[in-house]
Amino acid sequence: MTTLYAKLENGVLVTTCAPEEDADLIAQLLSDGFKPYDESASQPQAEEFQAAVPVYHDTGERIVLEWTVEENSPEKVEAEIERLKAELTATDYQVIKSYEYALAGVPAAYDIEELHTSREQQRIRIRELETLLSPEEPVDPAPTPPWHSGGTVD
Repeated sequence: MTTLYAKLENGVLVTTCAPEEDADLIAQLLSDGFKPYDESASQPQAEEFQAAVPVYHDTGERIVLEWTVEENSPEKVEAEIERLKAELTATDYQVIKSYEYALAGVPAAYDIEELHTSREQQRIRIRELETLLSPEEPVDPAPTPPWHSGGTVD
């Protein structure tokens, strides 16, 4: 049977293994600072924007793996923002085609109200997610465009 050994070097986990019957190799690993490695902790389930993050502790006798759950994982939030932006980009042609039809006086090929509502909801969600990445800068998730508030566009 093989046993795992580990040590922490500048916060980085270094692992190796040795057969239990190889006393010389185990003695060498222990003299090099390796300790038995306990990785028995189960990885927790992460929700939508959470990430399971491994944390390693040196107890003096062994290195132990523990897990923490990181809320609003920047990688996951950024991935969702990029997904929503890609959805917006994928419907750009519908906006252009609808505008072209309107200029030509032809009935729109798409339900422009539905298209606008859907795209606006995506924009609002993007702004909400962006606030998770930089909460110190409060952003109104749904600013009212000037054409909805009676204002004018210059």
